[in-house]
Amino acid sequence: MMVHSPRMIAGLAMLSLGFFDGILGVAWLSIHDDLGVSLQSLGWVLGAVGVGSAFGSAIFPTVVRYLSHLNLLALSLGVQAIVCMLVILTDQYWLLVSLYAARGFFNGLAHASLNAYFAQRISPQHLMNIHGGWGIGTALAGFLCGVLITADWGWEPVYLIGGTLSFTAMGVIFWARHHFVHLDVMPSESLSGAFRVSVPMFFAIASGALYVGLEQGVGNWISSLLVSIDGAQIHQAGLATGFFWTGLTVGRLTLTRIPVASNQMLKWASGSIAVVLLLLLWIPFEFKIVVYAGLGIAMSPMSAFILVAGARLVPSARRDLMMALQVLAFSVGAAVIPATLGGIASMASMTMLPWVFLAVATLLIVSIWITVKD
Repeated sequence: MMVHSPRMIAGLAMLSLGFFDGILGVAWLSIHDDLGVSLQSLGWVLGAVGVGSAFGSAIFPTVVRYLSHLNLLALSLGVQAIVCMLVILTDQYWLLVSLYAARGFFNGLAHASLNAYFAQRISPQHLMNIHGGWGIGTALAGFLCGVLITADWGWEPVYLIGGTLSFTAMGVIFWARHHFVHLDVMPSESLSGAFRVSVPMFFAIASGALYVGLEQGVGNWISSLLVSIDGAQIHQAGLATGFFWTGLTVGRLTLTRIPVASNQMLKWASGSIAVVLLLLLWIPFEFKIVVYAGLGIAMSPMSAFILVAGARLVPSARRDLMMALQVLAFSVGAAVIPATLGGIASMASMTMLPWVFLAVATLLIVSIWITVKD
């Protein structure tokens, strides 16, 4: 039964989290007009999400002492559902920013509780499949948003769908949580000695921040860039966004199975990201929609292999702490880089953003090579 399958339950939660993440990038093309703000104002919303997520990830160890992992995950999904409904009723820009900051906080708690609980109880391969559910939700939200806005249904129905999905996931997790008491926790060694961050460890953490910031920056700014620079229609922008997240998802379900050393995969992927971003600067608009799918595929192995590379730099007894630092860096990158993109777009122009993408990708290559240097 589904309620007895931790992969199905965790996958549903990831699908719900990903669906919410996938709405804003396309919906913003209409929302910014309704709120009377510029396209560039998206940066503040994305920054609020990232800051909230970083804060939620940081205080997770304290919160989980008082509330179990699965109860905390269910609570976070419930808050996300409420935020979905409130966004529909919002007519003030800074209220929207505040709602997204609150959602970011509970998003950080949700990801931390889900990963901390299931990573100790299921195989890494199954955990990667669960993370693929996030990409499915993100891609689906982008596609739906573009289609519904083009059909004059507006952006509100997509948030309604997201809220319904989150409420459903919350209920299923709360109902099924007692079925997982039989899952054994993988044994770990007791901690001893001081935890010192070496140069490769620092860059392993920095690589995560650069990668996630680039992923969220590209994924959320694609639609605005295509509309403002290339004159794309909203449905075309939604298609490109959906292709990017679909490529990311397909890659996560396939490329991670390729029998190649982690260090080589990281070098290949980071170099491919820079090449594709450089290509996007010069190719005609008609080809960009498809090439964004290729960019998603190039990015897909990065998060998992960065975590693996970081884990291999520390003794097994310290890997939980190293992963916590890396996940926190993910949240910081997701806050700082998309918000910085918004600031650059406001002070300079939207045409600068593809070059900033390329600059971040270059920093990512340098950081990866320092991390995996023998």
